[in-house]
Amino acid sequence: MQTFVIVDVYIMLYSLYTTVLDVSKPLELIIPVHRQLGSEDPYPMLRSHDLLQPATREARKFLGKAMSERYFKRYHPILALHQPKKIYGNNLGRPMLQKTFLEATDFKFSYLIDAQSMLYPLMTSGKILVKLINATNIDRLDIPVGWTQESLQKQHFVFVNQFIWNKIRCLAKTVAAPIVLKKQQMAMGGSTPAGRLERPAKRVKTLELLSTALDIVAEDDKKDVNGSGECFETAAQMVNAEVQILKGIGDETNIELWPESAELCKWWAHQTSMPCLMQAALAILANKPSSGGLECDLGSLSDVLAPKRSSLRAGLVEINMFLKINKHLIPTNPTEVVLLDKKMNLSWENNIPKRPV
Repeated sequence: MQTFVIVDVYIMLYSLYTTVLDVSKPLELIIPVHRQLGSEDPYPMLRSHDLLQPATREARKFLGKAMSERYFKRYHPILALHQPKKIYGNNLGRPMLQKTFLEATDFKFSYLIDAQSMLYPLMTSGKILVKLINATNIDRLDIPVGWTQESLQKQHFVFVNQFIWNKIRCLAKTVAAPIVLKKQQMAMGGSTPAGRLERPAKRVKTLELLSTALDIVAEDDKKDVNGSGECFETAAQMVNAEVQILKGIGDETNIELWPESAELCKWWAHQTSMPCLMQAALAILANKPSSGGLECDLGSLSDVLAPKRSSLRAGLVEINMFLKINKHLIPTNPTEVVLLDKKMNLSWENNIPKRPV
């Protein structure tokens, strides 16, 4: 049985990035002590910072750098963009934006897992996204003239948050357009209103490809799908109303309405008060993040290891086992290696017993 774990994985990545991989903060290590069976007392914790050995601190630093390069670079205001110089400018030493809204072509990442987490009521405000961006250190040489690290991080959150919600709204508008059109036709006695709403054109983008998975409401469905008699003039108005409903559920005062993280897909399937967001959310949550990057890393090992070294054929396995078994016979000091006499170099091969051919 499969379980929806995107939200849990996202929280674990956040915890990893802000604790273990942050070399400026001490680790909280559990002190092993003897406890009685069934005891509910918490284990004592030890905050270690200077207690870590230099090798451990270096390994922690390199691990953080590798993880940042692979995954957390998307939260870096400069490294997450293709051409940051065309976005962050300055006017007489003061920060100036050359673009106020970024498209998918401006980013190096699709932010799919962030979009999936945004659909969890607890995360619609983007608080965790803010903490992830603020936890990203920026090299002083990467900061444009007139900008500071705090201003860059704040603006990067605005860009990413706008990008994610714009994609979610675009998918929801795909569902809302025929609903609004049908209601306008019914209000006008079946005639087609002026300025007919057309279905948005599909583009070959990561999130926009999900619009193919959306189920458009049938034209003969006479049920009021949003549960209210309000007639929206545009699809954008209908989607904005549903977004406000979602953000209202995400308020801390409505904690009893929050679903379990593993039940997020089932929860969205019953949100009839948000029919457009419901179908858009199910399409986004059904798209699993790819492991292509990991597969590329494994595939690139063939460039590092020769085929013979990475092979597990019987002959090579026997050779490796023979070397390991006789490891104690091999001297580790080169000076202890016995050199053959020069006079014997020409005849020592003749003393080796030969098998019959």
